Amino acid sequence: MKKEPNFPSPAMWHWRGQSPFAHTVTVGDQVFISGQQSLDEHGSVVGLGDIAAQTRRVFENMKASLEALGMSLSDLVRLNTYYVFDGDDTDATAYWEEMTRVRLEYFPNPGPAATAVRAKGMPYQGQLIQIEGVALKGESRRDRERIMPEESWDWSIAVPLSQGWKIGDRIFLGGQISADKTGASVHVGDLDAQTHNIFGYMKQILNDAGASFEDMVRLKICFKYDSKDPETGEAFVDRIMEISKEYVAGPPPVITAFAVDLLYPGLDLELDAMAIVDSNTKTLSHTGVGGRYQPSEFSDGIYADNEIYVAGQVALEADNAIIAPGDFEGQAREVFDRLTTVLNGFDATLNDVVKLNLFLVTDADTEAMFNRVCEIWAELCPDGHPAVTPVRVHELARPGLLIQADCIAIR
Repeated sequence: MKKEPNFPSPAMWHWRGQSPFAHTVTVGDQVFISGQQSLDEHGSVVGLGDIAAQTRRVFENMKASLEALGMSLSDLVRLNTYYVFDGDDTDATAYWEEMTRVRLEYFPNPGPAATAVRAKGMPYQGQLIQIEGVALKGESRRDRERIMPEESWDWSIAVPLSQGWKIGDRIFLGGQISADKTGASVHVGDLDAQTHNIFGYMKQILNDAGASFEDMVRLKICFKYDSKDPETGEAFVDRIMEISKEYVAGPPPVITAFAVDLLYPGLDLELDAMAIVDSNTKTLSHTGVGGRYQPSEFSDGIYADNEIYVAGQVALEADNAIIAPGDFEGQAREVFDRLTTVLNGFDATLNDVVKLNLFLVTDADTEAMFNRVCEIWAELCPDGHPAVTPVRVHELARPGLLIQADCIAIR
């Protein structure tokens, strides 16, 4: 299937330096949109310290990227927002609402399935927000079905966002949290109950779309930063993955996990997912990539409806020892080698990647790390130009990991 990477015109925003990544990649009826930056045509951050101004810039950039393809924001079916807020959890909701009032000027009605989490940082100093998405065109756009189960939770302010979208055999699930219809957190202090509650919401979306957990191909776990069970010392991410195993049915999905702060006080996690109904789904597990933080019940890669989803890859030995400790470049090369190994199992290569997600851990210069990733990717895959979202997160599933990458590929 033909892939069309789209690069910015001189009047559109630009990455700083030399980036091999496209603003959007069109494949068939889907458009994968890179994380839109709050940058101008010179690569400078717009509206330093002003979340409203930066949110507006990001949406204007996304709008321009879609208009260059003859599309609009109303064509979005998925929207993932990463934002930075360093205040107390009690003030985070007000900050999100300020940001969302600007987003409401741009959201179509009905809007996309959406996830919004508080990241540690962005690629560029002073940047507060980054938004990525998936849009549809043609017959798929016309035939999409909004999924809004009656028993779903709701947001703290009225928004036109959707819990899910069904497009043919594909189901996009928005970020699910343990909240009620007023946006208040439910089961505060009980990680197990919150996790089961979220999977209950996910089940409703899948059922309303005529699907089930057997059709889930990807699960994204956003877990509360620096959280462990006070009695057992078990990390939240490990407990969440253990509970998630109860919901695996059929071909096991892939997982990506990283630490964030959450929208409402008292939340311990947020999950979003992708499902594809395909009786010919194939998986790869234990592919020889090396150590992995995911339980063995989950796949390294999964193929469904001509799309390949690769699990979050990290630089771990089989005994959980860190490969190249403290060496970002060493870990980045290991991660990209593992992406290659998984893709090769489906007769694909890095050139087939249409969307790349990068989760970076650093207390230093995120821009320098991202620039180095750009250089390594261009070296390893000079003809590959996927859409990309680079985010600085608090931590990954194991201490000492500096980078995680997952991807979607289409042969």
